Amino acid sequence: MNAGDRRRFRRGFNDTRERDDRMTSVQNHYDRLLGPLYGWMLGDGEKARERARQELHDAGISAGDGLAVDLGAGNGLHAVPLAESGYAVVAIDTCQSLLDELRESSGTFAITAVRDSLETFRRHCPTAPDVVVCMGDTLTHLPSREAVQGLISEVAASLAPGGIFVTTFRDYVRGVLEGPARFIPVQSDEEKILTCFLEYGRDRVIVHDILHTRALSGWEMTVSAYPKVRLDPEWVGAQLGQRGLQVCTEPGQRGMVRIVARKI
Repeated sequence: MNAGDRRRFRRGFNDTRERDDRMTSVQNHYDRLLGPLYGWMLGDGEKARERARQELHDAGISAGDGLAVDLGAGNGLHAVPLAESGYAVVAIDTCQSLLDELRESSGTFAITAVRDSLETFRRHCPTAPDVVVCMGDTLTHLPSREAVQGLISEVAASLAPGGIFVTTFRDYVRGVLEGPARFIPVQSDEEKILTCFLEYGRDRVIVHDILHTRALSGWEMTVSAYPKVRLDPEWVGAQLGQRGLQVCTEPGQRGMVRIVARKI
């Protein structure tokens, strides 16, 4: 990416805001519950970002001056470290409140925050990306395996020669929880307690987020649920391999699977 491209890219940060008012159950869930809680859920922000830096390093993403795309960027947990490493970053998410947090925390970095569905990312890329990441279980937020196949096809076609795609997600196929183990404590403090409950179906797992908030009259409970598609890591790796990428599957952070795919 030349200097002129990067100047135009930075200007785009302030005035590029793609809107799509077609609401999905996942988007509703984030708008109603998880979006405002996301930073709190991560805990210490700098420690969370340092973990993100380490994960990018472990995945083999080195410093560069090309384009990086963060699919499901949230509040910038990985987008900011990518920009710190020299990349111009397109950060895509459907949750406006998280993108607003990203814009506030990104400083002078070349990050364009875009509200749009992940599958449309190529329309926001001024050049072929050297890096595409889809982290933190974002891939399972897509509605079906067919949608995952479609996204993988777009990623494989878009990457520059030698480019890298990194995704992390939970294995809901082999790592099936049963009984009380399906209740998972997420985060808590003196004012809030967040727990999730997993309900397994054949192709999807329904994630029920249960938030207890302290009020003057006692604890108030808010419950919201959204689906995640159950992805077999071997299947995801095979889809990437069939599209000509060199694939490595390995353990990621916090019990997730990490898949690294390179375009040779």
